[in-house]
Amino acid sequence: MSRFFMLLFSVAACLPLAGQTSSCCREVVTGAPVAPHAATGKLVELAGIVEQIHIVPGQGMPYLDVKRSSQITRIYLGPMPFLLAENFNPKAGHEVIVKGYQTADWLLAAQITLIAEKRTVKFRDEHGWPLWRGGFGRGRTR
Repeated sequence: MSRFFMLLFSVAACLPLAGQTSSCCREVVTGAPVAPHAATGKLVELAGIVEQIHIVPGQGMPYLDVKRSSQITRIYLGPMPFLLAENFNPKAGHEVIVKGYQTADWLLAAQITLIAEKRTVKFRDEHGWPLWRGGFGRGRTR
């Protein structure tokens, strides 16, 4: 009987460790936004043509590549459920006007105007908070 309890204790002691992995085994994508937070940086505006749309479930935050002259800028959007709720469906080759928060290598979208559709989709409020983020005084109000 004591062997049974000893075996049970040994198994129970190892269970919390079974789901852990070391930090060396986790893939980290640097530079890309990973969670909703207040945007920082300078608010800029750019106009260009949608070069490519990167919306792949399970592959991080969706983004657009927008080309103006010979430069391509990555524009991070927001989570898929928000894009679907807003019926945000840009097309490659279409012109857009983007207001967003500039970082070193990309923009975090505050609003995007789809010229062909003659409509603007807001992604962040005037303080830089994502509109899909809930909580007191935040989030989409319709």
